[in-house]
Amino acid sequence: MTLKVVPIIAILFFCTSCGFSLANIFLSKDEDLELERQLKILNKPPVKTIKTAEGDIMDCIDINKQPALDHPLLKNHKVQTRPTTFPTGLQLPETSSTSKTFDIRQNREPCPAGTVPIRRTSKEDLIRVRSLQNESMATIHPETDFPNRSHVHVVNLGMKKGVPYFGAEAYIASWGLNVAGDQHSSTNIWVQNGPPDQLNVILAGWTADNAWITGCYNQLCSGFITIDTVITPGLIVSPISFWGGSQYDTKYLIYQDRPTGNWWFVITNNNTFVGYWPKELFNHLSDGAETVAWGGIAIAGNNGISPPMGSGYTPDGNFRIGCYFRNIHFVNDQNKYQNPRIDATEEFVDKSGCYVLLNQRNCGHDQMYYCFTFGGPGGKCGD
Repeated sequence: MTLKVVPIIAILFFCTSCGFSLANIFLSKDEDLELERQLKILNKPPVKTIKTAEGDIMDCIDINKQPALDHPLLKNHKVQTRPTTFPTGLQLPETSSTSKTFDIRQNREPCPAGTVPIRRTSKEDLIRVRSLQNESMATIHPETDFPNRSHVHVVNLGMKKGVPYFGAEAYIASWGLNVAGDQHSSTNIWVQNGPPDQLNVILAGWTADNAWITGCYNQLCSGFITIDTVITPGLIVSPISFWGGSQYDTKYLIYQDRPTGNWWFVITNNNTFVGYWPKELFNHLSDGAETVAWGGIAIAGNNGISPPMGSGYTPDGNFRIGCYFRNIHFVNDQNKYQNPRIDATEEFVDKSGCYVLLNQRNCGHDQMYYCFTFGGPGGKCGD
């Protein structure tokens, strides 16, 4: 069954040689008992419980007892409540005449001081995670050859290799998509480094897949440390854009706090520090990344039908139709925002014919520079 799904804030990390993945979560022969055991580990005793307007249950957990700290590599990690540095230089426009920027914090109840919101995990969430194979995560690297590649589609604009990158940001338009329960579609900023067999990747953006089900998205894999009292991975993004009408977007930023080595996730114009990926999680992201990129990932369902990506419409040059990234910047080795040079970027669009990237650079409006639109309706896609 295909449903109209609203986007949610999504994060992902993986390290192909760090010894911890979803493949070793389910070990018991009695699957149901094992799922119950995992739920007890993931769902910590809350200080307070909040039910959101969308119906999700958010448990307010002691910041020093959150599930992220169960990761074996974080046994001795001390929670960092604020980064020590922040990128400088370019200032993004707070408003745009072409779109409406929203604050996801608005009208949301915060958790008490000293606690953080963690979306309560259900047994259905864990079952969905198990239904997807690990190569679905790894294929976000377009140069990597993995089995069953044909069901994963990637479209992105990336920075060429050759210099280190220490972050990436953009305003991303939010759309609701029609996706089946076993499909996945996401719009992401990502940073990555390392050879294919030791690849380290971080993504942040929004996903539409009926739940936070793909790979190590959100809190289903421990490691991402939440520090904000309102915003947490898995929170529904609202309002959303609609075809030919109002476009809604918000700012997303991933950057490395170089004195600590941690990678931070920041959202909204007010620079809300959602949390961070500790340096201990990675073996190839200790000092920047070899590339950063902006784009989309679509994973087909069991029937081979691929979901829509972006807005679900094929871009035609009108930013009110195709999903967009605007005001794109990367963070350089001086911890400063920088506009991408045209000759320093490269486009990747898979050969399926289902999805498109239009690199217009300003999307028809100078105040949106650097900007591009992307996506498509999906369907029965070729290899």
